[in-house]
Amino acid sequence: MEKGSGWTPQQSTGEHKFTGHSHPTGKIQVVGDAVQFTVDVSEFSPEDVIITSSNNLLEVHAERLGKDGTVTNTFSHRCTLPSDVDPVSVTMSMESNGILTVRAHRMSSLL
Repeated sequence: MEKGSGWTPQQSTGEHKFTGHSHPTGKIQVVGDAVQFTVDVSEFSPEDVIITSSNNLLEVHAERLGKDGTVTNTFSHRCTLPSDVDPVSVTMSMESNGILTVRAHRMSSLL
């Protein structure tokens, strides 16, 4: 995490099977006037990934089910957004290689 970004990573849980991936537990950085969180969720289909944001807490949760309906892999990660992040500015995108990017602009940069 870059110094002064204001993001606080929380405990990751689940059975991670991300060996050899560049961001197995996420990467947080300040990019210009925005804060960006990237994480490798390539072990999951996009429909298996749920992102929620409430009260400056960002949560990424993914769960893959086997053909018999049992959970075969899970991923969960939380980070606290800086207090000056505009909650309306939060955007998400997933690249074809499974890298999820969550980006939020800081309110001080919107003034």
